[in-house]
This record gives sequence, C-alpha cells and structure tokens, in this order.
Amino acid sequence: MFTNPVDVSRPRRTRRATPHNGRTVLILALALACTLPVAAQRIALERLAIPATGPGVAAGVQTRPVMAGAIKGVQTDLVTVTGPGRHVERASPNHAVVWLFLEGKGALRTKNYSFAVEGETIARAPQGWDWRMDVAKGDTLHALRIRRDLNAGDLADMKDYPQNNAAPHVKKFSDCPAYGEAIKSPKTISRTLLPENFVPRMAMGTVETSGPDTVGAHSHPMLEQLFLGLRDNDITVTADESRANLTPFSILHIPLGSNHGAEVAAGAKLHYVWMDFFMSKEGQEWLRNHKPLEPGKP
Repeated sequence: MFTNPVDVSRPRRTRRATPHNGRTVLILALALACTLPVAAQRIALERLAIPATGPGVAAGVQTRPVMAGAIKGVQTDLVTVTGPGRHVERASPNHAVVWLFLEGKGALRTKNYSFAVEGETIARAPQGWDWRMDVAKGDTLHALRIRRDLNAGDLADMKDYPQNNAAPHVKKFSDCPAYGEAIKSPKTISRTLLPENFVPRMAMGTVETSGPDTVGAHSHPMLEQLFLGLRDNDITVTADESRANLTPFSILHIPLGSNHGAEVAAGAKLHYVWMDFFMSKEGQEWLRNHKPLEPGKP
C-alpha cells in the first residue's frame, strides 16, 4: 500500500505534552516517526545456475527455484532437460504457466499440436492443457518456467477472451510484434512476447539496443516486475539509489514503485525480457504506453 510522501522540510507544530494526555503523546510519536528516513529498497538479483552440458552429463530433468518469494503468487524455476529426457507439465486449475526457452532445442507437444523449439522462444498452452517436452540424446533444453496463481476474478476474466485460449501461443522472440515507447530511443527494438489477456494480469516483452543508450527512468506502482538478461546482455539497472549489473542469464526484481531505468555502455548490448505482474486488471492500462509499430500483426 502506498501513501503520499511526507514533507519534512519544515518542523511540525505539535501541542505541548501534558501529563496523562495520551492523545498528545500519540501525536508527538507520530510526528517523530514521520521525520525518520525510510530505508531505500535494493534491487534483488540472482544469476541462473545453468547446469553443465556435454558428454558425461546424466540425462533427465533438473528444476531449480529462482527468485523465490520475490513476488507474491508468482513462482519462477529454471528447468533443464538433458536428452534423452522428457518433462511433462500437468495443467492446474489454480495457476497459469508460461515458458521462456533460453537455449538448446527440443520438441513441445500439447493435445494435437507439436512445435520444434530452438533458441529464444515463448510458449503458453491454453488454460487446462498439459505440456510435454522431449529432448533427444545429445541435446539440452534450458527454460524459465513462470507460474502465476489465479484467483476467482482471473478465471472469470479469461472467459471474456476465448480466442486467447483456443490454441497454444508459441513464438520465437524475434518473431513477436514490435512496439515503440517514449522512454526508449528510436534505435531500440521492443517486442511483445505475451500480450495482455492471455494470462490474467500478466504481460511480457523484450527490449534490445546497443550502447551507448538508455531506457529512461520511470515508475509503475500498479505492477511488480522482473527483468531477465538474455545472451550478450550487459547493462546497469538503476532503481532510486540502487544499482545492479544485469548480465546474461541473470534475473532481477525491480523494487515496487521505484523510479527505475537501464543504461548500456558503448560497445555493449542491452537485451532483456521484462515480465509485468499487475495487481489489478485496471493496472493493465499501463500497457497503453506501448505503441504498436506493426498494427494488426498478431
């Protein structure tokens, strides 16, 4: 919950305390508390511990939690399937799942659909559908699994968008529609990976540019946000007074409500995934700041 900042530039007037005047003592205590500095939130960052691959590595599935507890109702895990191996993701009525495939190759199957996955790809099955991932001998597939808890309102909202639950949403990052935004330079390429209303109160996209460049400082107290650094990404993320170096296959949590942005130095590259988790459906109005560059492209 957010409150308006307190102006402490001038001393506050309070009534003189008298014995046994509890109300006056309480007013004095509150005035003193308002003058105390508030500790700045720091950026939480975690580097993905991607397992080793190659000859001698045992086949199978490894799952490791990432940024545990960073956002209420959201669970992120690094899932690695080493071939010959298979991972089956059973559908749950209480949460939605989105996959961000980062490296390697494999095959995805759900109902009568089959997809060959290689490299940076997003995948989301309609609610209630299972996924099966198969990886051949000699291959490995690394992915970030994002689970979002769904409440009764979310489940009701999904019924308003049946077209978004008619078939799987599987796309390479580079094939997703581009958009522009005022806080980014003209040379920046931004793409929408997961449009709004596919998963209630959730959206994803990428930002890509080369240095020197910046993503202008901004704030959005209506949503929680994670950044995932992709291959070759090497940037500095700022949030109020906090700074963090986001490198390839690292993930960070933007402090809620902070004034944050990103910087990339000359000769370096910026390429990361943003993940927005809105507190309410109304908060999705923030996405109106994204102006499609290719209107009508799905």
